[in-house]
Amino acid sequence: MEPCGKSRKVAQSYLQLYGRTFREAKMKIVRLGNGSWELEGLGVGLGSMRLRTRLLLSLIPSVIVILAVTGYITHWFANRFLNEALDRNAAAQTLGMAHELEIFLHQCREDLLLMSRQPVTQHDLLRAVEARKAARGYTYREVAFVSTKPKENVLLLDIGRGVVAVRSQDIGSVRPNPLSLLDQLGQMKPDNVWVSEILQVDYPPSSEGSVTQPITSQVIRMATPYFGEGDSPKGILMLALDLRQLREIMSLFNSPRSPLFAFVRSPEPRYSFLFDREGWMLFQSEGPEEQEKELSVESARAGLSGTYGRPGVEKAFKPSEEHISYWNMVREAFQGRHGVMRLGGGPGESSSQSYAPVRFTKSPEAEPVVLFGISYVDRSRLPLWAGYRQIDVMFVMTLISIVLISGVILGTSEALTRPILRMAGRVKEMVQAGRLEELEVEAKDYETRVLKGAVNQMIRTLREQMAQIKARDQQLELERQKERVRLEEEIRALKGRQGIPQLEEIVGVGPRIEQLKAEILKAAAVEADVLILGETGTGKQLIAEAVHRNSSRSKGPFISINCGALEESLLMDSLFGHVKGAFTEAKEDRKGAFVAAHGGTLFLDEIGTASPKVQQALLRAISMRKVRPLGSDKELEVDVRLIAASNVELKELIQQGLFREDLYYRLEVLTIRTPPLREHKESIPVLVDHFLRQAGRLMNKEGVALSRGALEKLKSYHWPGNVRELMNCLTRAVAMSGNSLILAEDITLAERSIRRPQAVENIPVLQPVSASNPSSAPLDLNHRQRRAWPLIQSHGRITRLEYQEIFEGNLPPRTALYDLQDLVARGFLRKVGKGPATQYELVDRA
Repeated sequence: MEPCGKSRKVAQSYLQLYGRTFREAKMKIVRLGNGSWELEGLGVGLGSMRLRTRLLLSLIPSVIVILAVTGYITHWFANRFLNEALDRNAAAQTLGMAHELEIFLHQCREDLLLMSRQPVTQHDLLRAVEARKAARGYTYREVAFVSTKPKENVLLLDIGRGVVAVRSQDIGSVRPNPLSLLDQLGQMKPDNVWVSEILQVDYPPSSEGSVTQPITSQVIRMATPYFGEGDSPKGILMLALDLRQLREIMSLFNSPRSPLFAFVRSPEPRYSFLFDREGWMLFQSEGPEEQEKELSVESARAGLSGTYGRPGVEKAFKPSEEHISYWNMVREAFQGRHGVMRLGGGPGESSSQSYAPVRFTKSPEAEPVVLFGISYVDRSRLPLWAGYRQIDVMFVMTLISIVLISGVILGTSEALTRPILRMAGRVKEMVQAGRLEELEVEAKDYETRVLKGAVNQMIRTLREQMAQIKARDQQLELERQKERVRLEEEIRALKGRQGIPQLEEIVGVGPRIEQLKAEILKAAAVEADVLILGETGTGKQLIAEAVHRNSSRSKGPFISINCGALEESLLMDSLFGHVKGAFTEAKEDRKGAFVAAHGGTLFLDEIGTASPKVQQALLRAISMRKVRPLGSDKELEVDVRLIAASNVELKELIQQGLFREDLYYRLEVLTIRTPPLREHKESIPVLVDHFLRQAGRLMNKEGVALSRGALEKLKSYHWPGNVRELMNCLTRAVAMSGNSLILAEDITLAERSIRRPQAVENIPVLQPVSASNPSSAPLDLNHRQRRAWPLIQSHGRITRLEYQEIFEGNLPPRTALYDLQDLVARGFLRKVGKGPATQYELVDRA
């Protein structure tokens, strides 16, 4: 029953109860000859107190009590959820810091492996260190190469003012000595990174004066074997990162410049600290103005007892075993889990401690290991402040309510002047009609005011009950939205209406899907070429595979080529192949896709991106069913069924001069159009069930289900990314959901912004331009170069990243470099600069 129907039934029940009360009290409403009403048998004992006084003394204290109880309950729930929100904020802060530390350690590993693939002379290492400092914004405390040949040893040391080279004869005086790593050379494997414990390294003054004062630093050393051009290790390449760099990352997240900074916090001290597997607190974060301070754990160890100082970190602290919650946190973190603990705080203070592991991958084939744990201690008086503010608000609301209720009572008592019988008659009419309306009758005596107040109070109570019932109905509706939806029943009902044989590649139901399956089966039954048109994410690849598997060529090969992912020469070679010696790097014969697909099906995706040269070659191959590999003077006959696909209308490309009209009519023998998901939303339950099972198997979360509200949210979305967007949405929801039921709030449908790389943020963005006005471009450019040429002319120069931005970032870097180098080779552009600063300037041909 609908909520309004339930409310109406309750109102009628209350009115009937009121009528029974009149009858049980032996009250009789009589209508006199003059048309007025009279109540007989009214045995009501009335006091001497006036109605307004009695109402004021009874209602106002009740309102005060109700407001007080409501305020207390509201404060209890608000405080509970506020503490939970603070806990979640602390957990997000900790996970963010752990993730940033993992990224930093991963960058250190990448830098070490990259340097191990380069020459390790002092000059080369110094140049590599300077390049990474320019790219990353920081450098390492030491970079060293140690070898069994002392003359080849290199040690670069960052002394704060810059990087200096330590003479090979002075390397032995560094403690701990980097040469001791040679003992582990035989145990190290290629691309494996060895990580040391935290060390306190002492660098004495050098004999030639580059290091004038002793330097002491707490570092973590990473090392990997160096092979050079041979197969046996020549030595060990090592770098050391200062622990202050890790502390700077932790301090950044505990400052207003934090990437996770969301709102202004109360001024209570907050800090994070790093701990190792043995439970040692290594160091804590500091304020932005205290980054030069020595590593310490003064705030972290406050209130704890234990051991102070450990080798490598003099001010480290290890709590004693009596601090059970701390050791539980250490154990959980090094088991790879994260969490939040509640801490005891002062009155009105919310204290929590969150923790998370910091992982590091030592080799590509190895699982990440937990190097450290990180903990964040958050203290806040926000619940206390919120409580004080709520008390103020409740006090004001109480005063306002007293004033308002007093005014209503006084006004009502003055207005009750109608006769009591008229009022009783109205009550009887109300019972008979089933309406719930307050009495508006004149009351000129004390009895009338008493009765009218009682009746109107009953009516107000009924209305409140109706409002409560309506609210409960709404709550029940919300709970219904959270119920587990039974997709199997809905899918069974949908599939029961299908009249088309099932195709395992195509998941969905409805008229559009039935039509699509029918077209697939019709196309599979004949040998004609097929053109598939549809938006991105509608499953064009799956349709091509379905046509192949249900055709007479199903036992033959199915070859797929993405024309948009390869530049022109690579695409030509992939399609038609080459013979040995056709060009410098052609060491052996290579079959092209046409030859490889002989007797089967060749699928060409994104056919609209093919260059004019490729289109011309395709036209000849399709029309004659013969191909000539590069460098061969003999044509090969091929028996291939061609299936082409495009996410843009080829007729529009023909009008723009980007696609050959004769090739289009060669391809358009049979055309299959893939419907967007917004046109067959009845398929969403089937797709949801399929993708939930798929994601559950992939993430070891089998049994994950969807709530009714989440399914309705998916059905109401317009899905611009079609089935691929739905699959990604559900996969993300399964991955991020913490339980087996995905609710509506777990479904993220808003478009997420893509963060631009830092190196590109300061470069002016080149907006995509239309290719409809390429009149000033040279005639022999490909379609990508013609599209970019007007922008190159207007700016006078361009970089590779800017060239990719013209195509919304969908152009591979290799293809962009090919196009730009081709323009340089033709004399239209000239290359200026090296590395990340490379630009291509327009050549003045005047």
